[in-house]
Amino acid sequence: MSKGLLLLLLVSFFVLSSCENKENYIGPTTDFGTAEYYKPFLFSKSDTLRLTKSLNYDFNDHAVEKESSIKIKFVDTAQKILSDKNIQFYINGELIKDNQFDLKSTDSEKGTLKIGLELLPDYPDGYTSGFLSISNHSLDLVNNNDLKTSSEKRIFKWEANHKLVMNPLKKSLFWIAVIVIAVLLTWFLVFRNMLHPKFKKGKIQILSPYFGGVSFNRNTKLVVFTNTFKKQKILNRIFTGKIIYEVNSVYSEDIILRPSRGNKIKIKLPVGARIKPSVINLEKFSNYSIKLNTEKIEIQYS
Repeated sequence: MSKGLLLLLLVSFFVLSSCENKENYIGPTTDFGTAEYYKPFLFSKSDTLRLTKSLNYDFNDHAVEKESSIKIKFVDTAQKILSDKNIQFYINGELIKDNQFDLKSTDSEKGTLKIGLELLPDYPDGYTSGFLSISNHSLDLVNNNDLKTSSEKRIFKWEANHKLVMNPLKKSLFWIAVIVIAVLLTWFLVFRNMLHPKFKKGKIQILSPYFGGVSFNRNTKLVVFTNTFKKQKILNRIFTGKIIYEVNSVYSEDIILRPSRGNKIKIKLPVGARIKPSVINLEKFSNYSIKLNTEKIEIQYS
C-alpha cells in the first residue's frame, strides 16, 4: 500500500471541528443547512431541495504513483450504510448507487467533490446527520489518520435539517383571506354606519288615503315612498344597508326618509310638496300631513 494520503477534505463552506462527540468522532463537520418542504395543496406540490457543499481533495505524489484509490460510503451514526430511500446523495451532480462511490488518483490527482443530498418529503422532520466512511482503500493515511492502526474509518460528518413549512399557495390564500376578513370587519364595524347611517327601530303608519305601514330596524338605511317597484341589489343591501320601498300609485313623486339624530327621521319631499306641521325632521309619536300634488297623505311616526 502507498504511504501517501488522500483527502485533506478542505470544506469550502463552514467547516467545523467537532469536539463534542457522543459518537467519539473527531473530525471535520459541515452543516448543509435546512431543506424545506411542504405538503401538496390543490395544484401546488413541493419541489425537492438539494443541499450541497464542496470538498477539496488531494492525493500526494506517492499515492498518484501507486495509482491509489478509495471507496467511500455514506453511513449513519451506527456506522451502517444508509439505506433510507427518502434520502439521496449526489457526487458532482450525479446520483450515486448504494450510497457509496470510488475516488481514484488515476482519475484526478486534485479536485473538488460537490456533495449533494436530497431529503424527500417522507423523510422524518427535524435534525439529521451522517458520515462519510472509508470502505475499501489502498492507502495508509487519510487526514493524517493511520488506517493501519486506527479503527476510525469516518472521515467527514454532515448535518442537515428537514423542515415542514406551510404550502406557499395555502399560505398565500390564508393571508388573502386574513386581509379580506380584516377589510370586511373594518367596513362593517366602522365605515358602513359612518357612510350609511341606519334607523333605530320604528314604524311609519299610513292613515290616509289608504291604510298601511312601513316597519324598519337597525339595518335599514332608507325608506322610499314611490309608485314604481324597485329592487335593491343584494350586494348593495349587504354592504350598505336595506332600502324599504313602499309602493303605491298615490306617490306621483318619491318621498325619501333617512335616519337623523336620535329617534328623528329626516324627510325629503319633492319640489312643490308641503308637510304640516312644517318640519325637516319627523318626531316620534307625531302625526303629519303631506300635500303631494292633488293627494293628501296622512302619516304617523311611532
